[in-house]
Amino acid sequence: MGSQSVSGLLLEAGSLMLIGMVFVFTFLSLLIIGIHLIAKFCDVFPGESPNESKMQPKRAAQPGVDGNVIAAITAAIHTHQRTNKH
Repeated sequence: MGSQSVSGLLLEAGSLMLIGMVFVFTFLSLLIIGIHLIAKFCDVFPGESPNESKMQPKRAAQPGVDGNVIAAITAAIHTHQRTNKH
């Protein structure tokens, strides 16, 4: 076992545990403080909401594809999936 006694080993284990717990507590405290600071920053400087942004409406189909073709393909896929359920 070496030259160290059981009480010395327990003292070293306890000090390592205490150092680890202090490190984790400090890290988590800094993380919480950082999250609160970011939340306050976002309250002071709010971004543009998605509804107010200038989004272009999505097109239903590409310019060169007929809507009837897309409907036929969609119906065929739906029928195939319905008949081939596992």
